[in-house]
Amino acid sequence: MRTTTRTLGLPAVLALAAVLAACGGGGSDDGKAAAAPSSAAAPSGSADAGGAPEVADLTVGVVPVIDHAAVYIANQEGFFEEEGLTVTPQVMQGGAAALPAMVSGDLQAAFATYPSFFLAESKGLGVTIVAEGIRATEKTGGVFVPGDSDIQDAKGLAGATIAVNTLNNTGDVTIKAVLDEQGVDPASVKFVELAFPDMAPALERGDVDAAWLVEPFRTGVVANGGRMALASYSGVAEGIPVSGLAMTDEFVKENPNTAAAFARAIDKANAFIADNPDSAREIVTTYSQTKPEVAAKLELPEWRGGGVDAQEINRWNDLMISTGALTKPVDITQLVEK
Repeated sequence: MRTTTRTLGLPAVLALAAVLAACGGGGSDDGKAAAAPSSAAAPSGSADAGGAPEVADLTVGVVPVIDHAAVYIANQEGFFEEEGLTVTPQVMQGGAAALPAMVSGDLQAAFATYPSFFLAESKGLGVTIVAEGIRATEKTGGVFVPGDSDIQDAKGLAGATIAVNTLNNTGDVTIKAVLDEQGVDPASVKFVELAFPDMAPALERGDVDAAWLVEPFRTGVVANGGRMALASYSGVAEGIPVSGLAMTDEFVKENPNTAAAFARAIDKANAFIADNPDSAREIVTTYSQTKPEVAAKLELPEWRGGGVDAQEINRWNDLMISTGALTKPVDITQLVEK
């Protein structure tokens, strides 16, 4: 359990909001990634496993997408209740809104992408990843083009304009890394920021050449004849952990039993979904606008039990530094709870 506490007031909250809105890199010019721990980190568990949670009622920032199903499954299956917790999901627009709300104390935990956590930590804002979310597959996210596009593969994306939901984050970081691996200069590509719901219309109008899409938006585009030109979670980014749940350093220090209990419940939910993937398809229809017939067609990400894998998460240091999203590696031992 870490003992360092950062006191985060309004200036820090505003700084975090600016970081996540702009998603700019930070740090020094050191280009070497921090060495990863040699083994996977267990879920937050430094506290006595039998100790009662210091705080029993938690509000967790989530986005109404299938990737965040574990929070809802943990409620449905009683995993939070077994740990003495009452957890209320709070729907947010995304990590850019959830993390500042967590830092300000409005939320006790937040679901977000790992690049968002790395950017926040690079600014010294003190976040602790306590539970894993999902991992990518080659089908769950990628660069899509209209069916009649001349773009067929990575080489065709040279000089293209690609829409991503957030700059210097998961989408363009993985795209740049995979393009570079396939011999295409990432600097030749222009990235523009668009909300996911706006991407399909932009493709239809020809405002962009391609769009980075995840579920449920990828299924909608494919249904209208679109196709994937580049799997962004392939090659150097294959199977990479995409998102997780974090708490502030201060909250974890002051409430170690709560953090440990929360992590255990999420890990149980991840293991449950891994064994019962259709449970995610079913429950997403209860907290989002996804209809059952659409949910049945979604390409699912991967859920795993076993807690946070620090070594795998550390891959984001390499990707973010190589693509310029970070200029200094984040110390993974300060970011991942043990």
